[in-house]
Amino acid sequence: MPNLIAFGATEYMDGALTLPVLNELFLRGVPSGGRGRPTRGRALMECHDIEEEDRERRGECKDLESIDLTGCVSAVFVNGFTEFVNIHLIPPAEMGSSTDEEGDNRRLRRAERSVFYEPLLFPGLRRLGMRGVKSILPKYLGPFLMAFPFLTHLDLSGTRVTPDILSSLGESSTLRLKSLALARCIKLTSESIRQFLVQSQVTSELTELNLYGDMTYVSPLNEEDLLEIVTLAPCFLSGKLVYLDISSAPITSELLELVRPQPKLRSLGLSHIPNLHLNAVTEFIKAKAPNVEILTVVNTSPELDCGLRPTSEPKSSTRKSSVALHTHLIRPLCWPPFSFSLSSSPSNVKPPPSNLRVIELSTAMLGGLGAGAGAWRIIRSKGGRGWYVDTASGWTAQAGSPGEDKGSVLRRDLPHDHPFRLELEKLSDANGNVSSGVGWHARKMEVCTLS
Repeated sequence: MPNLIAFGATEYMDGALTLPVLNELFLRGVPSGGRGRPTRGRALMECHDIEEEDRERRGECKDLESIDLTGCVSAVFVNGFTEFVNIHLIPPAEMGSSTDEEGDNRRLRRAERSVFYEPLLFPGLRRLGMRGVKSILPKYLGPFLMAFPFLTHLDLSGTRVTPDILSSLGESSTLRLKSLALARCIKLTSESIRQFLVQSQVTSELTELNLYGDMTYVSPLNEEDLLEIVTLAPCFLSGKLVYLDISSAPITSELLELVRPQPKLRSLGLSHIPNLHLNAVTEFIKAKAPNVEILTVVNTSPELDCGLRPTSEPKSSTRKSSVALHTHLIRPLCWPPFSFSLSSSPSNVKPPPSNLRVIELSTAMLGGLGAGAGAWRIIRSKGGRGWYVDTASGWTAQAGSPGEDKGSVLRRDLPHDHPFRLELEKLSDANGNVSSGVGWHARKMEVCTLS
């Protein structure tokens, strides 16, 4: 497959990702690394020698541009991955001592190779997804990540990435990430994340940042470091963030007031922050991020607890939460501001203060909303997540606009027979019996979607 540029794997087939398969995926395209090497890395020097015809064939292949290894944890994959790193990416001097079977000659060859060793690099790869690859040890994960000097998209959610690895990535002079996911990385510290986002040029051009945490794996960020991130990190100062998830971080209304305006932000994750009031979220979106369309507030805000807290009143909490959602969030953000004028025409009516049209809520909260209100309906995903969606809202091309994006507007009054509204209503009626691709604010990076 000489024209292959994107490869996606899952936990259902990771038992097929052996060393030969990994070699075929990565050892292709333009060679890189090593002074005077006849091939990529040390492959010819080891017992896994690549035949000349294989090297020529791989040399005519295109470089891999994206690879997704989400959920690959099988013993076959881990062994193949470890062997790949040992053979191609770890300097001979850093490898473990030889076994008795290797003998003195093997140790001598390794010592000779270390004299002219240079790291193997894969300059063609742009997108790398390792979400949930939790069985790879840091000593192998680090060298693997450092072999991709021109990544733009990196998903390390749920891996064993360490502060040292993050620090090494942050020192790269070539890496310029557009998208970064560090959700539920249990080995990372608050300081390491702050340094990576505030002090490194690697993250200065980010447009997507996922630091998601939940009640099981709470965000490691503390208030002091989080304050520095939102006020000093280049990605926050630039105002170019499109996707942001800081769920379970110690967010307060005072901190939200210090965040710079984010005019391009479309998807915002603020889940698992139980003490953050809805009014603070509403004011932030209205004043700083009016283009947010998708908001997650699962287990966020005392107004939406639905009786989950011991101090709540079970009989009235569901109704109170539903009223609070509409009163403090939906009405002020999704309804046009009130105005009265005898001479005003419909064309002069001001639009709603934000583009909010999708809200992710907890299961308990969704259960209390019943059939919804007006055009707002509940849509559930195959995996158990659920959203409260304004089915009457959707992007439409403005009359006379030649381009797809030119002149498109967000309408909040789609007619009942509009195809987009009908499809959303069908998804609502399906009650979770939908395809796995249905949903909003995806926590998994789109690694295999090339721009």
